[in-house]
Amino acid sequence: MEKIKQAIKQKSWPATVIVAVSGGVDSVVLLHALAQMPIRIVVAHVNYHLRPESDADASFVAKLAQKMNVIFEQRDWQNRPNHAVEKEARIFRYDFFNALADRYQTDTIVVAHHANDQAETVLLKMIRGGQLRQMAGMMTKTNHIIRPFLTLTKQELIAYAHRNQLKWREDSTNSDPNYTPRNLLRNDVLPKLTTINAQAVRHINDMAQQIQNQERLIDEQAAIYAQNIASWHTIPQAWQAPTLKYWLQAQQIFNIKESQILQALQLLNNDSKPNGRITLNQGVQLVKSYNQLGLQKEQNRDQVLSPVMLKLNQRYFLANKSWLWTDHEPILDDSAVAFAIGSEKAVLCLRLANASDKIALINGHKKLRRLAIDEKLTLQERETMLVLTTADDCIVAVQVRNNEWRVSAEYTVKQNTRPNWLVWRIEET
Repeated sequence: MEKIKQAIKQKSWPATVIVAVSGGVDSVVLLHALAQMPIRIVVAHVNYHLRPESDADASFVAKLAQKMNVIFEQRDWQNRPNHAVEKEARIFRYDFFNALADRYQTDTIVVAHHANDQAETVLLKMIRGGQLRQMAGMMTKTNHIIRPFLTLTKQELIAYAHRNQLKWREDSTNSDPNYTPRNLLRNDVLPKLTTINAQAVRHINDMAQQIQNQERLIDEQAAIYAQNIASWHTIPQAWQAPTLKYWLQAQQIFNIKESQILQALQLLNNDSKPNGRITLNQGVQLVKSYNQLGLQKEQNRDQVLSPVMLKLNQRYFLANKSWLWTDHEPILDDSAVAFAIGSEKAVLCLRLANASDKIALINGHKKLRRLAIDEKLTLQERETMLVLTTADDCIVAVQVRNNEWRVSAEYTVKQNTRPNWLVWRIEET
């Protein structure tokens, strides 16, 4: 009992907390212990309607909240999916908790996860595979989720409930080892592990805590290196993987696979390949450009710019710019490139450059891919490189950078030749 009281009293509680209460012994003990504190409690209960006794559980929690003179809030799960039920239930549950936290203006949601839950979580992560960080299990505090019982065993919570003559509801599915993988660990694997060592749950928790401590130290050092992430080669090789992981998480990029980290490190350390990209999660790409590192939203080339046919002295609007092929000299406020073209050319085309495109130079033709390398263009500059072509697809000019164009030797303005211009102007949106 003293352990549970101490676990609650050692926390600094705000004026209001959201307490997740299912009606099982763990959450009932949590509610009873928190009710001894001078705080406002909002009981949050989810009725999943997955078992015949779900309504009775909800009624029990509502009456318990009334008895303890605390606020009761319930949400019913009506649209249940046909697959990934556990995952979707967890999402539904925490969306509800977060909504209550906003409504009652608190940043604290308290849940009753305990040491046995932690052992099950660690074993599940080990079995399913993943990064070492995941083997650390649950944290005592994750953002606004507080787990005050994480160091206490199930047996200690049950003992507290008996001493305080508490009543609770039993979930019949919890004792079915075939119901979920977690149930199999809870009812079969963990009990057998305790026959090898009675302290198996404690030892698994101790290992998780050690991993958490090690990961905290790694994060502290990686945070220092991540401040200079743009200068990749200054980071010691042994620290590159943890630094990259830390930096990606700081950019809100999560669930990165080890294979993606390895692929990214191979690209970043390949001095013979100055440019490249790795597709990560959430439609984001990791971009290397001349040893500089950045993130970029993945986009379809056709979404960047679809080919546009330009008619003389008609303005076109595209990608926050207006474009104009004109034979009138531009005003000073406009950006423009001059070229010479025969009057028989009825239209010109503005499009993205292709890998096979070539431009005529004084000493011969050069592929635009080679031109981009010579100009040290970034990947983004290469992928958004524009070309101005004739109707029969001969290149008149190519955009090297935002306001810098290279005109083909076949279309340069010569003496006594009346020029044309491609004019562009950024439009206010």
